[in-house]
Amino acid sequence: MNMSQFQEFKDFEKAGWEQRASTYVSRTQNSTGALIGSIVDHLGAVAGLTAVDLASGPGYGAAEMAARGADVIGTDFANAMVEAAAALHPDLSFQQEDAENLSFDNSVFDLALCTFGMLHFAHPERALSEVFRVLKPGGKFTFSVWAPPEDFPMFGLLGGVVAEFGDLDVGLPPGPPAEAFSREDGARQAVEEAGFDFLSFVAADFEASLCPASEIPNWYRDISVRSQGLLDAQPPEKLAVVEEALIERFMEYEIDGMVVLPMPHRIVTVDKPLEEG
Repeated sequence: MNMSQFQEFKDFEKAGWEQRASTYVSRTQNSTGALIGSIVDHLGAVAGLTAVDLASGPGYGAAEMAARGADVIGTDFANAMVEAAAALHPDLSFQQEDAENLSFDNSVFDLALCTFGMLHFAHPERALSEVFRVLKPGGKFTFSVWAPPEDFPMFGLLGGVVAEFGDLDVGLPPGPPAEAFSREDGARQAVEEAGFDFLSFVAADFEASLCPASEIPNWYRDISVRSQGLLDAQPPEKLAVVEEALIERFMEYEIDGMVVLPMPHRIVTVDKPLEEG
């Protein structure tokens, strides 16, 4: 594995998440935060088990597992996110960790969770290997990813508007395929190559109330490093047109003054064999 590949992407992501912890929390409580419970359900009973939450962000997943009785630690590569999660959940433990190079010993956790974090990893295959390493034999791992862009209005609409009125090629650092785990065959291949036994791939949906359509351009900036990069790199003469078109498109989704958007996602659950190999 070439660990220098996508290093610029990794640095770009980390710097961006260090800057948006507070706004991300306020923007995602009705979306990502509201659907965490249905994702944690796929881990089964968690009470009394040790767990690690990867790319924990505001700590939604860690808090949900803890509420169900797990002994959990939340991790994120952005220290600002760690601090935000600790402030939101002062009774829980959070620490800065690189999911591709975890500091934990081998075989120490019964459970692992990663909600919508895989697309932020420069080397998701390395993160899978690290989860495999730190899980006990028989341990279970559940992760979620967004649906492919063609099925996911949040990113499909942004890409379509920018392609029509702006420039998609603005020099953002290239990264691994964003939808690599959004289809069952790709997810299954990746987890099995890491040594896991594949248990399930579930297509799920959720409707989230986001914000007024007039706030959509800034909403994109607050919830995604790459979305902000894409918007802010537009030539000035095109940016205003792109933002106006985004607002117009999202007005179609407004209900009582708030954008209500389908949030289709995929939930993958695997376990570590009792006997490796």
